Amino acid sequence: MGIPQQKRAWVQVLVVAWGLSLSAGAVTPAFAENAQAPPTRALVGDPAIAFQGGYLKFSEQVSGLVVGSRDAKQLFGMGDVLYIRVLPEANVKVGDRLTLYRPTRQVYHPVTQAPLGQIMVILGILQVTTEPKENVVSTRIEHAFDSISPGDLVMPFQLPPEVPAKQTTSGPLTGVIVDFKQARQVTAQSEIVYIDRGETDGVALGDRFSVIRPGRRLSLMTKNPDVVLAEIKVIGLQPQTATAYVVQSRDAIHRGDIVSRMLPPSPPVKEVPKAEGAPSVVAKVTPPEAPAPPPSKALEDVYFDFDKWALTDQAKKTLTAQAELLKQNANAAVTIEGYADERGSTEYNRILGEKRALEVRRFLTELGVSNPFTVMSFGKDKPFCTEKDEACYTQNRRARLVVAGN
Repeated sequence: MGIPQQKRAWVQVLVVAWGLSLSAGAVTPAFAENAQAPPTRALVGDPAIAFQGGYLKFSEQVSGLVVGSRDAKQLFGMGDVLYIRVLPEANVKVGDRLTLYRPTRQVYHPVTQAPLGQIMVILGILQVTTEPKENVVSTRIEHAFDSISPGDLVMPFQLPPEVPAKQTTSGPLTGVIVDFKQARQVTAQSEIVYIDRGETDGVALGDRFSVIRPGRRLSLMTKNPDVVLAEIKVIGLQPQTATAYVVQSRDAIHRGDIVSRMLPPSPPVKEVPKAEGAPSVVAKVTPPEAPAPPPSKALEDVYFDFDKWALTDQAKKTLTAQAELLKQNANAAVTIEGYADERGSTEYNRILGEKRALEVRRFLTELGVSNPFTVMSFGKDKPFCTEKDEACYTQNRRARLVVAGN
């Protein structure tokens, strides 16, 4: 079937209107459109996956939007020409590259229901081939990753950063899978997921996380073992969220599944060259001995009301006093542990404990504490008190500061 007459007419009117806006030297843009484009910039491996994977953000920079195409067709590919209406302040020039994107569905945290932003879907890469004429430029598609339509937005192109082959960070960190790139109920290997931890939480490109489904609670003190469902690798970072690639999976992944940062790989074993005829010898690379660090010290715990993470007046008083001690030891690393009482699910309390720890970190930072922080949550898994009464529950709703080398 052909393109409907009404749509074809609309496209033709658009192109004609654009052409009428040009000066008598209209031959120049046509020549520029057919000119040989400079070589496409390399976009392969993890950066390519990250670029196409999209990310969560509340809003994005806008340089312009698609207003039409040279050819009246539904699908566009490499080499096709699109017309872009650009903002005057975008300062777009011939040879510039633009990223085509489309904000899609709003994402909410599956536990707290807090808004996390929209999924920004990357559609392709364009190269500008004509100078702006009444704020309209012609572009050629260098890469097309998804369907493109009039109204899709463009922003300046930036090559994604390289993703380290191996994990470079360490330390416990937990979070939650909040959504998938594809609008489906579950996902699995080779797909893209988004988590609720980002750069401000200490996540780095290349980090590996295990995807965990907590075992069912059997009684107060016993539960089934946790199940490791998959392994994901962080390939894109935002301040409070991250984009990850599912490296491998053993079962379906759901929104709300827990993620826990894995340990970095061990140093490789180095083979020592042998003399001819001598037996093979393998030696381990042993770092020079360093003095053992002084033992860590836990500061006074702070406590929270039931199902709350806001700091009480007493908690603020305690933390204000501790802030002065931390300022005197500004290089000492601090781990903030969050806990909850036994009421509620394991997943909910893991998040609640982490929100309490994050609130402590926020308050200390506002007081001018600059120590390196690590935030982790044990939820209800490590109760301080095991009696089933309010006095015991109160002791378990706490945050604990552990200062290294103090």
